[in-house]
Amino acid sequence: MALHPWEHLGEESLVHFKVFDVVRARRRSPRTGDDHDMFVIRTLDWVQIVATTADDQLIMVRQYRQGSREFSLEIPGGVVSSVDPDPADTAARELREETGYQPGELRSLGDMSPNPALFANRLHTFVATNCVHVGELIQDAGEDLEVVLIPVGEIDARIRRGEIDSAQVLAGLGRWRACLSD
Repeated sequence: MALHPWEHLGEESLVHFKVFDVVRARRRSPRTGDDHDMFVIRTLDWVQIVATTADDQLIMVRQYRQGSREFSLEIPGGVVSSVDPDPADTAARELREETGYQPGELRSLGDMSPNPALFANRLHTFVATNCVHVGELIQDAGEDLEVVLIPVGEIDARIRRGEIDSAQVLAGLGRWRACLSD
């Protein structure tokens, strides 16, 4: 049996927050013909940056995350907005603001769906190499960041120990590793 897209019957915005909207999407199953309410989170696209220094240090940030109520070790990233509609511009800006580093070279590793069951946005992953420290952090009011430099050779061990456990960060590091062989 071949799979077919579900018919779109309409959508209703349920709630609007600063960073996302929740939408009830009415859809019809092509297999059963039954109508279903699905819930979708609409938000802006995101970027994340796998950034390294000339001496093979991965530039990461540690910050307290409200959802998990724990500190999280992550690669820098942020939201693509009307201020920087180009994901590459957003990546360069977020790297500078969150870490104080500027890339020698910045290139795209592509984009992915953060969670296609619920989210309608894309996550753009970039690699920044030969990064140089150029100044202090420029943190948003809702951020408290600590820059952490980790030797690239230690990343896998930190993942195995659970020190790096954000799914989108792990996906970004996985894409980076896969692209290293290209």
